[in-house]
Amino acid sequence: MKKIICALIAVGMALSLFAACADPKKTTAAPQNQTGSNNPAQTGTKPATDSNLDEWGREIVASNIPADKKFDGTVVNFVVDTSIGREKELFVDSLNGDLINDAVYNRNLKVEADLGVSINFITFPGGGDRNFATNVSRVVLSGTGDYDIATGYAYFLTAVIRNWCYANLVEVEDNSCLDLSKPWWNQMYVNEATYNNQIYTITGDLAINSVSAAGCIFFNKRLADEHLSAWGGTEGLYKLVEDGEWTFDKFTEICKDVYNDEDGDGVRSEGDFYAFSSSWSGPIPADAFQFGMDARITRKDKNGVPVLEYNNARSADVVSKLYHFNADSAGVLYKPGSAPTGWYNNGGGIVEGKFINGTQIFYASSIATATAFSDMTDNFGLLPMPKYDKEQDRYYTSQVDYYSAFALAADLLDDRADKCDAVGTTFEKLCEESYRSVAPNYFETVMKYRYLRTDADNLKDIKMYDLIREGNNFNFGLIYSSMLEDVSFAYRHIIGRDGSENATSYWQAKEATIASKFAALLNDFEED
Repeated sequence: MKKIICALIAVGMALSLFAACADPKKTTAAPQNQTGSNNPAQTGTKPATDSNLDEWGREIVASNIPADKKFDGTVVNFVVDTSIGREKELFVDSLNGDLINDAVYNRNLKVEADLGVSINFITFPGGGDRNFATNVSRVVLSGTGDYDIATGYAYFLTAVIRNWCYANLVEVEDNSCLDLSKPWWNQMYVNEATYNNQIYTITGDLAINSVSAAGCIFFNKRLADEHLSAWGGTEGLYKLVEDGEWTFDKFTEICKDVYNDEDGDGVRSEGDFYAFSSSWSGPIPADAFQFGMDARITRKDKNGVPVLEYNNARSADVVSKLYHFNADSAGVLYKPGSAPTGWYNNGGGIVEGKFINGTQIFYASSIATATAFSDMTDNFGLLPMPKYDKEQDRYYTSQVDYYSAFALAADLLDDRADKCDAVGTTFEKLCEESYRSVAPNYFETVMKYRYLRTDADNLKDIKMYDLIREGNNFNFGLIYSSMLEDVSFAYRHIIGRDGSENATSYWQAKEATIASKFAALLNDFEED
């Protein structure tokens, strides 16, 4: 396959979950367990299966692509936003012995060989802005046919949907072997992003970071046993989750009084011992706690029409819970306003350092952050985001909004319709093969065994990981937030930036604009 570099600007930030792939000369070794001895469960041993399951213990799913489907060397142009190193989940230059690197390399070779296509990866420097999506829109609408598939920063990829530069994937299904019902496409995303038989962006197992960017709560097992004995320590935390009683009120009750003046200066400071600490000004923990409590921006009514519900009694109560958790808990080190430099987890900030060094019990971050704990002395565990109450149907979470989403060029359905089958089928095949090889290797081996350091005698963290993975809480308003006055930033702004619980005044200032933009978006979906 070919790779075209369309800019010389290098993106300085690399996504931690792909750190093992960054150096082609280095193979990542499994860390040691807490006693310092090698842990056999970290070496990639796969679970036993029966004849109805694949080697990873999942139900065997048939492909939608005929075995004899061939495209006689058709070139499929795949443009990739290189922000946070996302290109590494799509292509690598060579085999290097690293598990994920080699799985990606072999996946692409298999797709090309099986379908008789050549995948041409085009890189474009991107970041936390609309530049990549704007470029895709410009190129597609110019009619040059340079791009077939695009992937980039999910939050901003949707910002140009109303330019009609992306193909309706339901129509692509009708003209190729693309099958959005398959498990390699995130079904919660498909269900939420689809309206009036239209869906323009999607994510799935081709994007490893669609799960690794999910919010969760890590905890120090030694500290939990020492300081949370009234709650049963480590085992008690797992039991709360398993019994459906891991709620935000319970989390607050556990954390609120766990504090010690570690440095002896008589002042609550960064050097002291806490249950939890955060600034709340970023997507984690603010978004993850919000969506963990199922306080959505939109919810579909009985007719499948998205309805705004961000400004209701539940949302106001969630804001209040989060605010008072920070303001009234001795066990929470809280920095109101925007996080100061070095405070959170970018490059091993203060909060992450407190957790790793054993002066903080809980740490809310993305699953990918586990890669930073390989040298941590204490054993750590994993918990889902707390529920709103015991009646909530499941544990939910949200993702840091840099996760990868995908779109196909709109002209594949008209001016270049003769290429639609090749592109749609190649897209399907890439995600299918990711489901069969890349994603399970990452999730089952790298995350579950290598970084979560779980052995055969303690599989609770694997169960917790699966609960998190299954509860990715996408909704229509969150997916299209970049077109709705950045409505998903509300909790970050109210609690983190403003240090307030006054959600009413915040919404009063924005509600008319949000409602107008939302109505315009729905109207576009409803027009032929």
